Amino acid sequence: MNEQFKRKIFRILIPASLLMLQATVAFAEANAESDLDSFLRGIGDFLIRTVGPGVLVIGIAVAGVSMALGDERGMQRGALAAGGGALIMLARAVLDFIQSITHF
Repeated sequence: MNEQFKRKIFRILIPASLLMLQATVAFAEANAESDLDSFLRGIGDFLIRTVGPGVLVIGIAVAGVSMALGDERGMQRGALAAGGGALIMLARAVLDFIQSITHF
């Protein structure tokens, strides 16, 4: 009888543990989505607050040095880099504007 009792317990415990494992995975996925969202927001904030101004300053510096040396091509590259940095800094505002237009 002891052996039959063990088999019944295993017949109940194994499916129950598999169901619990699946529920844990489902809860982990819901938590992972919010973690992914916060991670992507953090990356976006880093790009907008750190990389954007850095590219802007470097672009202005390259354009200024190229202007002082009389290099037109360098001046154009510096101006494009400065424009890219400004665009990175304005990315959040542009995204908010697009979302307000599309109601997304």
